[in-house]
Amino acid sequence: MYKLNYQIVKSFVCYLLLFFAVNQSFGFNSINNDSTKVKFKRIDLDFNSEYHLDSGWEFYWNKLLEPKDLIKNIECDTIINLNDWTEFTLNNKKLTSFGYATYRLQFSIPLNRPNTSIFIPPAYSASKTWINGKLVSEIGKVATEKNKTLHRRFPQTLPLDIHESNFEIVIQVANFYHNKGGIDKPLIIANSEYLNTKARKKIMADMLFIGCLGFIGVFFLLFFFFYWNKDNAIFHLGIACVCLSYMALSSRYAPFTDVFPSISWAFLTKIEYLSLFYAGTAASMFFDKIFKGFTHRLYSKTLLYGFYFLAILVILLPAPYFTKLVLPFLTLMIINILYVFFIIAKSIRENRHDSILLLVSMLLGTAVFFLHIFVFLGRLENAIIYVNFGYILVFLSLSMLLMFRFSTSFKQLERAKEFAIKQRKEISLKSNELSKVNLELKENLRQLESYNAELDSFNHIVSHDLKAPLVAMDTLITFIEEDLALVLDENAKKHFSLLKGRITKMDALINGLLEYSKVAKGNKGKKLFSLNELLKEVIDILNHSNENSIHLPDEDIQVKANRIELEHVFQNLISNAIKYNDKEKAIIKISALIIDDEYLFSVSDNGPGIDVKYHAKIFEMFSQLNKNDETSTGIGLTIVQKLVSENHGFISVESEPDKGTTFKFTWKI
Repeated sequence: MYKLNYQIVKSFVCYLLLFFAVNQSFGFNSINNDSTKVKFKRIDLDFNSEYHLDSGWEFYWNKLLEPKDLIKNIECDTIINLNDWTEFTLNNKKLTSFGYATYRLQFSIPLNRPNTSIFIPPAYSASKTWINGKLVSEIGKVATEKNKTLHRRFPQTLPLDIHESNFEIVIQVANFYHNKGGIDKPLIIANSEYLNTKARKKIMADMLFIGCLGFIGVFFLLFFFFYWNKDNAIFHLGIACVCLSYMALSSRYAPFTDVFPSISWAFLTKIEYLSLFYAGTAASMFFDKIFKGFTHRLYSKTLLYGFYFLAILVILLPAPYFTKLVLPFLTLMIINILYVFFIIAKSIRENRHDSILLLVSMLLGTAVFFLHIFVFLGRLENAIIYVNFGYILVFLSLSMLLMFRFSTSFKQLERAKEFAIKQRKEISLKSNELSKVNLELKENLRQLESYNAELDSFNHIVSHDLKAPLVAMDTLITFIEEDLALVLDENAKKHFSLLKGRITKMDALINGLLEYSKVAKGNKGKKLFSLNELLKEVIDILNHSNENSIHLPDEDIQVKANRIELEHVFQNLISNAIKYNDKEKAIIKISALIIDDEYLFSVSDNGPGIDVKYHAKIFEMFSQLNKNDETSTGIGLTIVQKLVSENHGFISVESEPDKGTTFKFTWKI
């Protein structure tokens, strides 16, 4: 009996030892909310496997504890799955962004394993890590106050002691700048060579992305500033590439923290956000320049004002508020992408050949953009390598579009140069022809001056040599009449009277021709004077005995014109109205108006009127409606029309038989 009981006890003890050994060698221990051990499945860590430590973490809020403090069995606030601590609730209250905490996890892995390392993602935003009680890393400076905390966040890969099976990880985290807090991504345990290879691939992808985009951006900016600044699309694409390149470099490697160890991480983050916002704006402005004429006229202004607004918020808002602007910006970019596709479809309907290439680029860019959003949200972390290559392909295709655009512009420029050369030759020929024309004009001018001299000579001949015989003839006829006064019969007296009338007519005709020739050569100077005063002077000469009724304008106006010319026009029109009036008393009405930049004058009478068929004829030289009028020369209205025309005006007549006549004429101010 004793022996049997001994065997039972021995078997029970062996079973417990075996259970403990299996639990230590093939499983993970963690802590849940009931503080009980949770057995994990065995993880075989071969060359290409990785295990995520994302659950069972002890969380101590607003406590910075070291491993030696945790030996005292301090009770944790809660057991968590790794996430942004603003998602956690303690005492029915959500945690704030700013604060500090300690994370602790105990786990075991098999001794019989390859060289193993642990990947620790960047925390928000300063962290301090212990493994099995040994301080292994400190990123930034962890403290309980903002001014004592130095914010830094980098990923790190740390080797695990191959001789150890049980591990305790303690991580202190402090955040006083970002809207997120703590560790929001899982730690990864995997083969050391696997993690190192993965890290190298990511670094190569990042360097390729940063290098390619940086090179493309700098190339296009230099190309724009030093060679081809006629296309602003080149400038905007260059800026977008440079901003994305800087953002990737600063966000993932933050080289300025090594150059300036004490620089504010919040300041660097503000620059990253500005780079991101400007990159999106510049890319949209690039699209606007490519499809100028298809986009709405307010599109570019909306983009710029939106960027200015976000930039001002980033600069002025303190942490953590400015870090919350990424999601609104990404939302606006998604709306912008939908509008871009609408415009591309519109341009394709208009047979834009470059729209197909841009459509392919936009489809690829949209896929990469949405993939990048998932990466940003932490759902596809490993896909950042493919995102980088996708961006490179997108910007290479856009570069091809720009080169196609430049090639087209260059061909157009070459054609324009050829056309300019052809035009220059034609201009040279026209210039030669113009020179010949100028010579001809000079010759014509010389001849014209000669003709004017001859005309002056002719005027002298007319005024002296032709008029002198007429005066002599008139005097001789008078003498003959006096000598033969007693012997002349009625027929002879009538013939002598007709002869003297012809001489008077000839003298009036010569005076009219002289007056007409002086019109074009008169003084064209203008001065300001009263119209009614001028009209009174004319009336005093023509109606000195007040036999006729002449009405001046109701309102006197100040006229700026050549006084002598305007006086001559009114004198001729009023004189004709009196001379040819068939009523007992001539009634003449004069009016004047200012319309825009000219004067409108009119002279109306109650005379016999003029038939419509003679309205144009009365302005012809030597034209007379009354052939028996010995005193009329037919030149007066011709002179009036010439004076009005010389002053950029127009004269017209309104008249019907027995209804009087109205002359209207304009005169440029």
